[in-house]
Amino acid sequence: MRLFFMAILLLYAGTSLAADAAQRAVFRDALAAAQQGRLDDRSDLRAQLQTYPLYNYLSAAELRYRLDTDANAALDTQIQSFISAHPDLPPAESLRRNWLPTLARRDRWSMLLANTKDSDGSTATCRAVNARIQMGGNPRAAALDLWRVGRSQPDACDPVFGWLEAQGLLGADEVLERARLAVLAGQFGLTRYLARQLPANRRARVDQWLDVAETPANLHYASAGLDGDIAVYAFKRYALRDLDRAADLFTPLAERLQLDEAQRHDMKRQLALLYAQSQKSQALVWFARMDHARMNDDEHALGWEIRAAIYHERWPLVVDAINDLPPAIADEEEWRYWHARALEAMGRTQQARTLYTPLAQERSYHGYLAADALDQDYSLNEQPLVVDRPARARVESRAALDRAYELRALGMEHAAGLEWNAVIDGLDQAALAQAARIAHEWNWHSRAIITLVKADYWDDLDIRYPTPYSDAVRQFADDNDLDPAYVFAIMRTESLFQPAIRSSAGAVGLMQLLPGTARLVARRMDATSPSSSALTIPEINIQLGTGYLAQMLDRWDGNIAMASASYNAGPQRIQRWLPDDDMDPTIWIANIPYTETRNYVQRAMSHMTVFQARLNENIVPLDKRIDEIKPSYGDQTASR
Repeated sequence: MRLFFMAILLLYAGTSLAADAAQRAVFRDALAAAQQGRLDDRSDLRAQLQTYPLYNYLSAAELRYRLDTDANAALDTQIQSFISAHPDLPPAESLRRNWLPTLARRDRWSMLLANTKDSDGSTATCRAVNARIQMGGNPRAAALDLWRVGRSQPDACDPVFGWLEAQGLLGADEVLERARLAVLAGQFGLTRYLARQLPANRRARVDQWLDVAETPANLHYASAGLDGDIAVYAFKRYALRDLDRAADLFTPLAERLQLDEAQRHDMKRQLALLYAQSQKSQALVWFARMDHARMNDDEHALGWEIRAAIYHERWPLVVDAINDLPPAIADEEEWRYWHARALEAMGRTQQARTLYTPLAQERSYHGYLAADALDQDYSLNEQPLVVDRPARARVESRAALDRAYELRALGMEHAAGLEWNAVIDGLDQAALAQAARIAHEWNWHSRAIITLVKADYWDDLDIRYPTPYSDAVRQFADDNDLDPAYVFAIMRTESLFQPAIRSSAGAVGLMQLLPGTARLVARRMDATSPSSSALTIPEINIQLGTGYLAQMLDRWDGNIAMASASYNAGPQRIQRWLPDDDMDPTIWIANIPYTETRNYVQRAMSHMTVFQARLNENIVPLDKRIDEIKPSYGDQTASR
């Protein structure tokens, strides 16, 4: 092993991967100067970086500064040349995106069109269509496509819509059509704006749509002429607010409005799903009323039909529903397990064992449950990745690899991630696997794990289940009476070991703590209240994350499934999902209403199993690890 790592070091010696701290400090100074338009005054810095992998980042920063301060035709030519010369350089792409709006402001229509991509989004698309108009074109179809959208479009679309109006292409029919789309998208403000552009007789129709869409209970009084799709939209909203009353309304409403079979199916689907996700037996009734010929491609509804039957232990229904699944769906591990489980519950033990046996060889949540059913040890199926030097050479030949390495060394993680995407773009599976090993050698665990998935290689557990920050995990797990394998499992599931990651909801760091939650936990632990930035420090995040995880376990009397669900979705939601009677935990987990949380709990339990093996712990079988779900938890937690 020592010789292997020496070989790696020798492989990188003499390349930019061996850049030293002094050179990186020079780059930092040069980048700051370029971003402030002062790099020309620091020729000494530029000279020292001629061979540095990130040298072109300086040129991009200079061009961006000039673009912000003095955009002109000569600069446009320079930017065009830079982008053309560096098509795979992330700052070149960022420069292009920032350049486009300045081209529009300066009427540089031809250059704007030449540099706009289909993937740039609606604002760029509107600019491009306007460019065609300004250049004398007649992009009627493209302009109308921008109009026929049920949401507010960006300001860049206004000139396009003005052109449509001037061409006489936005009559009452077109305005009414968009108002209808806006209602169906829930954009009621836009709907009212459009209604004001209509004559009174047309406006009354929009008012009728808004009446039921905004106040769905008004469907009880809806007239026969109501648009069917609007009625279905309003009905779905009504079901979310008052499920039982919506169910009672289904038949009279469908008959009064003479809804077609597709519309009726859509309404029944909503009722069935909501009853299933509320753990109500009415779900089985509504699924039975659905036209299953329309459900062949509806994996979501098919799954919930089975889950509802599982929840109410209607095992023959489970078997029938799984037998009716399309083969590709029926072959998923979840349904293979529940097929066997249902057969076992019906006394068809040998058939169940036949299904359990191959599934028990899988390293997965449902594979482990199958092994438990057979009283077998778990199969971890570890197969370390073999070094493939030609494939590795294909990765190392990419300049983006050097840039990604340097950006990580500089602490510029987001930019490094963009470069990593350039590294792996277009690689074959063998090269992707070697790229994953390189990222692992850099301790860049998130990229290593994700890249190995792209390579469709699943059995190198050293790469897929690393144990970084081990000292902190062990210390704080011990302080909170937690299994370190559980902490690693939560950390992997939450962040893929990225200490600075922030979610769209504001959760921060390795264990994805909301700042407010972290402060409450710190107060309970008599620890220093952390700032949001402090939560990116691994030791602080792990200390507070393990404290919160311990609180969740305490709240649910040590039930690890409920604690995991609470960590993801919040304890208040879990309180609402408690059953009326004691319940098998695997049935409860299978029926967690939120797909994200259901998958989260299953992944956490599966990951914990592997980490127990990686940490040389005794592997605790799932049927011993996960306790029964009790409605009395609700009584216990009310006073906590």
